Amino acid sequence: MHFDLAHAIISAVLIFATLWILRRTGLVRTPQKPGWDWQVFVAIVVVMFIFNLIWPYGTS
Repeated sequence: MHFDLAHAIISAVLIFATLWILRRTGLVRTPQKPGWDWQVFVAIVVVMFIFNLIWPYGTS
């Protein structure tokens, strides 16, 4: 169970870090209106895919 919690916490940190890096580098802007941003979606999917290759969910 503690591996699942650690995986979830690191996943959240990676998602927030990805958003921060994208905004900090100017690749995406802070949205003026609510909506879907495909660049952010693809970036998060790629980061999470790589993370799950390195550390699959549910492994002990």
